[in-house]
Amino acid sequence: MQSFTCQNCGGAIRVDNQFIRTVTCQFCNSTYLVRGSDGLDPTGQAVSLANYPSRLNVGGRGRIRGRAFHVLGRVRYAYDEGFWEEWQIAWDDGAPPDWLEEDEGYWTLYRRERVKSAVPPYEQVRVGSTITIGNRQVFITERRRAKVAGSQGQFASVLPLTGTFGYIQGGSNNQTVNINYWEDEIELSVGEDLEPHELVVES
Repeated sequence: MQSFTCQNCGGAIRVDNQFIRTVTCQFCNSTYLVRGSDGLDPTGQAVSLANYPSRLNVGGRGRIRGRAFHVLGRVRYAYDEGFWEEWQIAWDDGAPPDWLEEDEGYWTLYRRERVKSAVPPYEQVRVGSTITIGNRQVFITERRRAKVAGSQGQFASVLPLTGTFGYIQGGSNNQTVNINYWEDEIELSVGEDLEPHELVVES
């Protein structure tokens, strides 16, 4: 764990996990890139999140299929027709953080994967097509542009605080495949849907 001081308001910022790349001050919502022992690099100010009913909260604990985790952060993405939320979770066994996506009451556990081969440009992907990503054939079911509508906590990704980004989603071998086209990075995630009983939240 590392401790820093917010350059904007002077509040204490605690970085709980070695994999964290972005952290938001809980007092003023200033957002920083984490530069290891070199400190914090300011990136801007995030929009504070309005509270919507959810089973999770930042700092909360739970188990997925018996495996213990705690919640590091929460980010809300908005698109023209609505929004969804993702929760950055850290495993108690020390494995790299993963993401829990919450969308209309459904939960999906995502892990990030390295992009090891060419990915079709966002502009060329069409809903209903099948594209090749690595050794996967992915049937595309969604293609949209979105933006970060607010964040809270700390994250293992560098979040785009301004502007919009393209993303696509599809299915491959009973798994969900997501690609986010950030400005400076392509991010690949592979997810598994969770049954309600597989996510247990501690009160």
